[in-house]
Amino acid sequence: MQKHQPRTISFVEVVIIDNWKIKVYTISREDEFNHPEFYKKAIAQLPNWLQKENSFNANHNNVGFLILHACKEGIISIVNWWVGENMLNTHVFLTEKIEEIEFTLISGDGIAPCIWELEIINFERLSWLKHILKQHENPNYTAYLEDHINTKL
Repeated sequence: MQKHQPRTISFVEVVIIDNWKIKVYTISREDEFNHPEFYKKAIAQLPNWLQKENSFNANHNNVGFLILHACKEGIISIVNWWVGENMLNTHVFLTEKIEEIEFTLISGDGIAPCIWELEIINFERLSWLKHILKQHENPNYTAYLEDHINTKL
């Protein structure tokens, strides 16, 4: 087992695409995510990824978050959006070669987010609970979208 190396978790922006509002986060071993071409291509993929439905309930509010994680396997892209009010629809893609940016769906075989990605997911869960579910009469999507995490873990 390798020694734990802290990673930088950074909120980047809220991207608006086709009536969707997606918070974008990056995770890197360095102080910042240094893959600008990859970032652009991942954002360009969002319209395709957001069309994926799940087998349970595809009802949603066009709100979610994207995690881009530069890790030893390549770059993991995890697109998430809230469905059925309190569940998270999640698709995980792997790009093994940065110079050949291809997104391979890997979430259908049991793979789950890692400890750094789960930190963002947990933050987003708490934020969704605070701003949306606990304010069910008047959900505050603006406050949810303005609530984000930046940390080193």
